[in-house]
Amino acid sequence: MSSATAHEAVRQHLIELGQRMSTSGLPVQAAARAAMDEYFTATPLPDMRCIPAAVPKLPAEWLVDESLSDERRILFLHGGGYVAGGIKAYRNFGMWIARTMRCAVLLIDYRLAPEHPFPAALEDAVMAFRWMRGHGPLGSAPARRAFVLGDSAGGGLALATLLALRERHADRADAAVTFSAWTDLTNSGESMTALQDPSMGAVKAVPDLFAGLYLERTDPRNPLASPLFGALAGLPPLLMQASTTELFRDDTVRFADKARAAGVDVQVDLWPDLVHVWQGFAPQVPEALDALRRAGEFIQAI
Repeated sequence: MSSATAHEAVRQHLIELGQRMSTSGLPVQAAARAAMDEYFTATPLPDMRCIPAAVPKLPAEWLVDESLSDERRILFLHGGGYVAGGIKAYRNFGMWIARTMRCAVLLIDYRLAPEHPFPAALEDAVMAFRWMRGHGPLGSAPARRAFVLGDSAGGGLALATLLALRERHADRADAAVTFSAWTDLTNSGESMTALQDPSMGAVKAVPDLFAGLYLERTDPRNPLASPLFGALAGLPPLLMQASTTELFRDDTVRFADKARAAGVDVQVDLWPDLVHVWQGFAPQVPEALDALRRAGEFIQAI
């Protein structure tokens, strides 16, 4: 399948999914959760092991390629606007991350809004990262390298986790990767309005709604909810990927600019004309594999 054909197939899939969810009659969070279970088209990797992980009080799963060491670990924080997503929706995507990053991937079901508003997701992410530092797929064992990776809301959560770890003087991550990170819950970036695409459901009203459900009464400029507004000095190396044509483009660009100004080693990959979190459509979309390999090179160099 050509790149153009693959892009059009994914676009049509997302349009049809959005139409079905908009007419489902489900409450907002139920519709969002059903949609996330079908969002990505990443195929499973049959030689990847899925191992239950004993993270305290959280459903969690290790995704492990048996040919690789389990001493290099990634906490994968899923997207879904803080109201949707989880292990079921992200397992196949996580397999591709494990393969291309050459790490064991820990995928968690952090608590979701509106039932569990801020800071529930953040507390779960911090706890899971600290647990992962000392526990691998085979039991208690220290990590040689520990990373955080997140997409969309999970990308913002990954960055907020770095800030929280720094504030608490806890073991920091060795690096982090974000895909289409949502770093600003005020949704003030120019791309939030300039790059809306109603046919795809990519309209500012959606992140506005999800931000309200997650934040409840929290100030949207709280750095642990919107890491764009944090003091960023001292963060570990970052790789941030986003599409030039998505709502969240400026969330990546502005965060990266601010982090660089604070002395953080940040690499930004802006990919032209791709859907939000296109990496989750591997191997159907050639650029998904290319982006994952690029992220893998970044992680493997640390």
